[in-house]
Amino acid sequence: MRAINTFLAITCLAVAGCAATEKSAVPGDGLREVMGRLAADGPGATYLDYGDMAHWRKLGVVTDEGPGSDRRWLTAVGFGFGDLSARIAILPERTEIRAFAADRAVSAGVPPNTAIRVEGGLDAAAIREKLTGYGAKPRTIGGREGLTFAPDHEISRTRLTTELGLVTQLNQVVVTDSALVAGSAAAPVAAMLDAGGSSLNDRPEHAAVAECLGDVVTATVYAPRQPSGVSLYGVGLRRPAKTSDQAVNVVCVLPRVAEVVQTFTSRFVLQAQAGGKPLAQLADRIEHDEVRSGDLAVRRATVTVKREAPVALAHQMVLRAELERLADPGAP
Repeated sequence: MRAINTFLAITCLAVAGCAATEKSAVPGDGLREVMGRLAADGPGATYLDYGDMAHWRKLGVVTDEGPGSDRRWLTAVGFGFGDLSARIAILPERTEIRAFAADRAVSAGVPPNTAIRVEGGLDAAAIREKLTGYGAKPRTIGGREGLTFAPDHEISRTRLTTELGLVTQLNQVVVTDSALVAGSAAAPVAAMLDAGGSSLNDRPEHAAVAECLGDVVTATVYAPRQPSGVSLYGVGLRRPAKTSDQAVNVVCVLPRVAEVVQTFTSRFVLQAQAGGKPLAQLADRIEHDEVRSGDLAVRRATVTVKREAPVALAHQMVLRAELERLADPGAP
């Protein structure tokens, strides 16, 4: 899962530092606002990873140039940048893409159909000049003027992609002063440029999970990789008002079969294991409830994370495939 690369990059930032801006959405609207720009049948329907960098700047966790002094919340910075998250520190020099100055980012899809969208903090002319200097050629993508480094899904062998250690992530790029979209092929990039006729918010399942997550600063929403009793999962970190706040994670499960309700509420408890430890060692409490959206009922677990535990605990559980085991009655 692409979240693994994001998590590793975030850990790198927290431990070692890894050597005309669009305004942010009103708090609580960020995830749904971004989902409204993604095509309903695009890569985000299968998997999306979201992060609100503007909020971390507001709290002083990061600045426009890089990490701040707060190491606890820094472990949650970088969501939404996909495979680029591991290169955040060197992107400005190579590409003029300044991730820490961005407002929001979302990565979507599963290989080979993947793309990222970065909003705010962009100098489109400077980025295009850098990419063109590395050999990018003009290409029309989704009706917009874009740039290409290689044919769709083919490995890019330019000096830039080699220096960054990227394979196909910058194959196709469209950048304006409000958003940059890049990906492995034209189709996923076009789907992240403009929702067109319908967006992810028009998919009842995604709208329900977004409503369940509520006001979050990070989120991962994904469909099971194999047929299961769950239609859609969502996890997020509730937006902290200040750095002294206790971290609160939200876990949302949209059942496909009725048995999921009993499985999730009985298994996702403090006695459950996460990373080889009982959740009781990582969380103070877990509260279960239900969120209704139209005809859909989403099961939600609100996790109050211990101060010494990882603030993005639920995201870690996703990348270790622990959430499926605790929610799906058919999971091993």
